[in-house]
Amino acid sequence: MKKISVLIIMMIAINSTFGQSKKTKNSESDLLKTYQRELAFLQAQKRSLLKQKSEIENTFASKVKGAKSELKKDQDLLIGLTKSNELLSAKLMEAERNLETIEGSNALVDTTLLQGKVSLEIADTQWDKLGNNTSRLQFLFEKAAKRINLDNTIYKREREFFTPEGRLVKGETLQIGRVATFGHYQGQSAALMPAGLGKLKMSEQSFVGGLDRLTNSNEFEMIPLFLYENTVKGIEVKKDKSFMDIVHAGGAIAYVIVGLGALAMILVLIRGVLLFSASRMDKSLLTQINSGDLTELEEMVKGKSLKKKTPFDRVLGNIFLARHKEREARENIIHESILGELNFLDKFGAIILVMAAVAPLLGLLGTVTGMISTFDIITEFGTGDPKLLSSGISEALITTKLGLVVAIPSLLLGNLLGGWSGKIKVLLEREALRLSNRFDKDVANA
Repeated sequence: MKKISVLIIMMIAINSTFGQSKKTKNSESDLLKTYQRELAFLQAQKRSLLKQKSEIENTFASKVKGAKSELKKDQDLLIGLTKSNELLSAKLMEAERNLETIEGSNALVDTTLLQGKVSLEIADTQWDKLGNNTSRLQFLFEKAAKRINLDNTIYKREREFFTPEGRLVKGETLQIGRVATFGHYQGQSAALMPAGLGKLKMSEQSFVGGLDRLTNSNEFEMIPLFLYENTVKGIEVKKDKSFMDIVHAGGAIAYVIVGLGALAMILVLIRGVLLFSASRMDKSLLTQINSGDLTELEEMVKGKSLKKKTPFDRVLGNIFLARHKEREARENIIHESILGELNFLDKFGAIILVMAAVAPLLGLLGTVTGMISTFDIITEFGTGDPKLLSSGISEALITTKLGLVVAIPSLLLGNLLGGWSGKIKVLLEREALRLSNRFDKDVANA
């Protein structure tokens, strides 16, 4: 409608302009007729456009209705396909699980067959004749049942085994299920132990009497027995190591530590003997110092031989020589005499403590050298065989152990002897001052 109004305005403007350009005067009737003709034309155009609009709307309405119908059909089809897809996916997952179960069962069956073949020692030719797995499983169960029945019994049979000297011989054996075996060869009976690769060897602990004694005896007795799980891997009896074997495994540093420890113990013993001799003091001397006759005490001190004199005797002898001097002079002599005995009382004390401190350092040095040797072996041979690494690790641990074994008692005994020496010094100084005080007291009484 807006387009029609604009068109009418434009026509009026054109007619007006045309009339002015020609400068003619039309009457009102002519203008009205022109307007009516134009209005009729425009109304006819309006009706035509409205008819076209109605036809277009009807056409699009039918198309939309058809499209909605097609859309609903497609949606229903999609829902059906989705449900079918979910059902198929569930069936596929179940089929995959069944397949995995079947494959696992097949693998388990194959593993069981292989283990059974190896455990029951079935030959390849006999195994190939069985054909399928079902017959093989049946054969395995039958043979396993026979083996179980046999393992529940004790029976004799002849078989090969090694003697303690390493010779492979064939002798009579007494099989106790699958856990133990006794062997007898040329009058020698012993328990058999795995030697590896299905072979057995006689232990070094022999059994007096033959196999008949084991089976026919009605008396209970203790017999050597070696229990084993299988004979695939050999078993080596651990031998007891002597002290020198342990030291040898520790290397050169271990010998140094042992020598240092032996020297420290010798010095401890010597120092103990010296302190024991220095601590010997007659009780009569103590009595004489406190309340006895000083003249008699002097004779007792001077009457001893030089070898039998103790630090007490020597210090007291020096005090008697200075008995007539002033107190200050006597005290100086007392201190000089005690200082002269310190060398005897402290003999080997510092050396013992130094050895106690050096021993663990040597053990640490041995640990470092042992680990260096271990890493050198790893670099050259790898870590496949642990036995190759045992020498370096043994050196590292043994030297540490020996260093601590030497250091602990050396430090303990060294400090105990040092305390003993200190007590002797205190006693020596106390008795010396007590004797000096007796001299002053006697002078005062005189």
